[in-house]
Amino acid sequence: MNLTLVGAIVLLGLWIILVFGAHMGSGPVQLLYAAAVVLFARRIIAGAPKFVS
Repeated sequence: MNLTLVGAIVLLGLWIILVFGAHMGSGPVQLLYAAAVVLFARRIIAGAPKFVS
């Protein structure tokens, strides 16, 4: 796993906690979801980093 994937999972988890746990359904909380989706898309498009030694 790389930092992009870890960051996306953390942001998505935080979004789930805030939306479903704290019932904060609109506003800046949705930016967490948007950032998580962008990071997931970046991971899918760019792929895992290739380490060549």
